[in-house]
This record gives sequence, C-alpha cells and structure tokens, in this order.
Amino acid sequence: MMKRLLLWSIVFACLSSCRENEDVAVDPTKRVRPVNLQIAVSGTDYTLSWQEVRIICITAPCPDIADVEAETYDVQIASGELGPFRTYQTLSADQKSIRIPVASAGEQLVARIISNNKSAPPVNSNVVMVTNGFLSQSLYYPGFGSSTTVMGGDVTADGKKATYSLSIEQGAGQYINPLYVVNLQNEQPVSTKLVTQQGAKASFSRDGGQLAYPSRAENGLIIYDIASEQTRTLPVPDAAWIQGIDWSPDGKWLAFSTVSNEESRLWKLAASGGAAIPLTPALPISASTYIRQTNIDWSPDGQFIAVSRGRSGGNSQQWRGVISLYSPDGGGEVKFFDAQPGWVDTTPSFSPDGKRLAFLSTRTSPSATVYSLWVRDLSTGKVRQINMLPGLIPSADYAPRWLGNERLLFMGTQQGKQGYFSVFL
Repeated sequence: MMKRLLLWSIVFACLSSCRENEDVAVDPTKRVRPVNLQIAVSGTDYTLSWQEVRIICITAPCPDIADVEAETYDVQIASGELGPFRTYQTLSADQKSIRIPVASAGEQLVARIISNNKSAPPVNSNVVMVTNGFLSQSLYYPGFGSSTTVMGGDVTADGKKATYSLSIEQGAGQYINPLYVVNLQNEQPVSTKLVTQQGAKASFSRDGGQLAYPSRAENGLIIYDIASEQTRTLPVPDAAWIQGIDWSPDGKWLAFSTVSNEESRLWKLAASGGAAIPLTPALPISASTYIRQTNIDWSPDGQFIAVSRGRSGGNSQQWRGVISLYSPDGGGEVKFFDAQPGWVDTTPSFSPDGKRLAFLSTRTSPSATVYSLWVRDLSTGKVRQINMLPGLIPSADYAPRWLGNERLLFMGTQQGKQGYFSVFL
C-alpha cells in the first residue's frame, strides 16, 4: 500500500512539473499594456520609473485596447544611442522602478522596458536616454527685452546686435508682429529700432550687416540693410509656408524650408536675386519623411545645411525625427544622425568653429512635448546632454544659438514662465 502511494506521488509530481514547463500558446491578438518610462540621474545612480498605460472606458463597448496585465518586466539598457540593448534585470510586475549604478552602466544610459506575459507578445516601452554630468548654470538672457510675447530672435556673432519679433493682439483674433533690431552692450539693450509692423522670425547675415525675414504680404524674403535701413524683396513662391531660414557663410545665398499641409522642401536663393533653387524634391507630409517645421542651419564651412526631418522606414511604429545634413549644391541628403523610434531631434545649430552641433530632443521623456538640450561632437558622433538646474525646461519654439563655442542661448520655461537663458557648456 505504501509503495502504491509513493508511486502515485511520483507520477503526480511529474505531471505537475510537466504542466508547469509546458509552453503557453501565445495569442497574437492579445496585447500587453505598455508602460511609459521616465529616467533621472542623481550623480551615482540612474533611476528608471514607469507606469502602465491605461485607458478608462466610460462608454460601452470599450475600444480595442491593450488589456493584458504584464507578468514581468525586462529592464534593457544600452550604452549607445542606437543600442544594442541587453537585459539588465527582470522584475516582477509589482515593481515599477529600479536604480542602476552609474559605475555599472557608463557615463550615458539608454533604456527601455519590455512588458511580458506568457499568453501575449512582448511590448516595448518608449526609449529614454540621459548622460551623467554636472549641472550647467543657466543665466537669464536680457538681449530680447523683458516682454513675454517674444517669438524668437537672432544674435550676431559678436554679440552686439539682436533681433526679435513680438506677438501683439489688436482686437479679436487680430495680431501684429513687430520686428526689432537691438543694439546691445554687455547683453543689455541700449537702443531699439522697429524694422516692420508685420515681421517674422529673422536671421542675421554672418557679418551682421543684413537681416532676412519672410513676408506674406510681399510674398517673398525681405533683405533689410541695417546701416542704410533700406529693404528689398526677393520674390519666393508660397512665402507663407516658409519655416527655417539661414544665410550661407559668405552671405551670397539664403537657404530656407517650406512646409505646407501637403509637402515640404528645402531651397536656396541668391541674395542678389533670381529664382529659388530646390535642393530636395517635394517631400509629401503623408509619407512621414518630410522636413519638419523648425529652423535650419548652414554650417560655417558652407558644406552642409542641417534640418530636422522625419524618418519612418515605411512603418509608423518606427517613426522618429532626426537631424539630416543636406548638400547646398543640390546633391541631396549627405548624412543623418539616426534616432530611436519615437524620439524627435530638432532645431539643429552648428557651433561657430563647426565642430559641434546643438539640438533639442525628446529623448529624456515619454512626452513628445518635453525637450532637453544636447550637443553632438561632429568628429566622433558622440552626444551629451546639457543638464539643467531643476525646473528649467528648454522649448522647441526657439533654436539654440551659440554665443562663442562654449555657450548656448535658448528659450525655456521656468516655474511656468517663459524666458530666454544662456548656459555655459
């Protein structure tokens, strides 16, 4: 009798073990709830934290959403922008944060979370990236005055002149955008001159002697000579769609981008006049590979025009915004700096010596509207984050401007108030 019971116990244990090890069929229609991943750095540790993305259904029937609970999370990290990723640790579903020592991860960290459930395919979180470095001291920049309605501006290389425009409401839905040129002394405005009542974002020539800005009324680009205060118009088709604009280093050309509801394109135009020359074919907005509505920047050596452009690889889940370099001679895209899916790299700006490229990126946050400031070494390709003091968030409404080779001017929000700041690298 005892032998029979012992035999049955062995058989039962074997059957139970077999069932536990049996593969659970994966149902491709089931979807695990993804997570939004955030990352912070405290000097000695990277802290990852995440929350499940949940949709509360208030009507019936509920929409077709991911509703399968994750059973485990794979914390995956990489030391490079584009990977490769390795699993650092697997956590149970009730854990929603982890600290990773900087010593074990390196001076920069790229991370993602994989949500796992035996019955459903795994799901990636957003990818985040930070670099470990000192906090850069930011200072308020007074060169654009104290108005809270500044729409962006430019500064000459010697720091002696600035230009900016305002947005002023004159009745219900009626606005004027006065454009000013300012003489500066120790970055403080000492005199201000009105250029036009209907201006726009303007760009100084490299010698600071001329200003270029688009005009819907004139349907073209306006060249304003600062010494004589005279203007001339360079006709441009669809000037209302002009976004970024910049001068060539020798002052002979203007590059600009147009972005309409249907297509985008990069152009150049002789400062002396003539027809605009397309540098790209028309890039359809529907194809998700369009030039984005941000500034452009001509490299100091004249070899490249930097833009922010979408890339998708034909898959909407792989879409990202990258910095692309185009040939001003019409040779098309020369190279681009790829990014992780979901990242938006934007507003490129070359340093005066041409060795570095500043840009804004969403790579530190799961939100597509929260940006951080980055600088890329163009000889090595390596990037680093310019770590701000807590509470200061850069804005993508303004492209970083270099003040020398070790300082950047940017727009930011601090405690809910918008302003302009400079930061030493």
